[in-house]
Amino acid sequence: MCIGLCPPRARGLNWVGTRFAVADCVAFAVADCAARSPDWQLLLYCARGGSVDAARVRQLAHRVMDWDALVEAAQFHGLAAVLFHVVSETSPDLMPPDVASRLRNICRDSARQNLVLTSQLLALLDAFAAHGIAVVPLKGPAMAESFYPDPALRPSSDLDFLVRSQDVAGALRVLAQEGYALGANMQRLPLRVLLRLNCELIFHHERMAHVDLKWETGPAHYPFRIAPEMLWRSLGRTRMAGREVPCLSPEALLLFLCVHGTKHMWSRLQWLGDVARLVRKQLAWDVVLQLAEEAGCMRPLLLGLSLAHELLEAPVPEDILQRARAAQAVQARARQVVLRLMCTPPSEPHSWELTVFNARMAERTWDKLRHTAALLKAPTDQELEWFLLPQWLFFLYYPLRAARLTYKYCSRLTRG
Repeated sequence: MCIGLCPPRARGLNWVGTRFAVADCVAFAVADCAARSPDWQLLLYCARGGSVDAARVRQLAHRVMDWDALVEAAQFHGLAAVLFHVVSETSPDLMPPDVASRLRNICRDSARQNLVLTSQLLALLDAFAAHGIAVVPLKGPAMAESFYPDPALRPSSDLDFLVRSQDVAGALRVLAQEGYALGANMQRLPLRVLLRLNCELIFHHERMAHVDLKWETGPAHYPFRIAPEMLWRSLGRTRMAGREVPCLSPEALLLFLCVHGTKHMWSRLQWLGDVARLVRKQLAWDVVLQLAEEAGCMRPLLLGLSLAHELLEAPVPEDILQRARAAQAVQARARQVVLRLMCTPPSEPHSWELTVFNARMAERTWDKLRHTAALLKAPTDQELEWFLLPQWLFFLYYPLRAARLTYKYCSRLTRG
């Protein structure tokens, strides 16, 4: 079920007139659904970070209507470990024993996975450094170490690295020496084709988590790409497992997280939780806005901050909130995100849904058209996996992709 907006005069509220600012609709959607769903309130409270109000958590836990559905949603949103930590610390008697056991096992698995990822990350950093290749870890264990009281509270499934485009070839050799390999559909392609096809490569290992190697922050058609040079000059250091590792500065990381969340339609509350926790740190807001202006990514920044404030009570400066509320495109997308997050059960957005969402976020008509047209770009991973054509027949991937998409969406409409 997807919970929608209530009519203007619902629940006895004294609304004036029948037209509302979109920002008011967003806040009203959040408040209205929260009032009806203590499960949703508890999940939002777990995502917010900051100090825990035991009385508030206990009140919400006492009113939970469906613990099983809550755990399923928490797992989808990457909040299962946080949910167990918050409730077991404040209201252990209100959690059903089977639910507590299930969440405890999830926490144990998350802690084990994070230890493995941390060890894997440090080993790869040493391997890259030994060959003179600079890389920067993005998100994952490094961020969990910096912004969570216990890194196990933020589960990760892979490792993301930023590398300079001229170092991609060297990075490929290092990863190959460490036992990582591209998928069979990618191994046959020369480097120049790989660099042209996408902005990242995914490497697999028999025993380790996969590695996502990025040299751009988005494909060429994406409206909100952060120039890699901007990130490289915005580096800092953080401590991880007793040693210093490179990382993005908090200001650059905030922008990166907002662009990443927007790209994926903020479909996971964990990503908003990352933003809320980062906002609670000491930030140079003038630097944040300067980076967003320079990158042409002001709208994703405003969207992420607006959502983090409305949903997770993140202490965003009032002048930035006013700017977000004045941007109609930002508030329209925020309302869309909120309503989608409230859908039960939660689900991943489809590629068409993501494309339309980001195209509507773009400011220029050309960027909207270019991003929408990229749906027909070929080949993608799916075409490369299904059809192994030689390079001189690459032009055939375009009609093959059109045929595949036609079949995909016609089948979905038929099933619907």
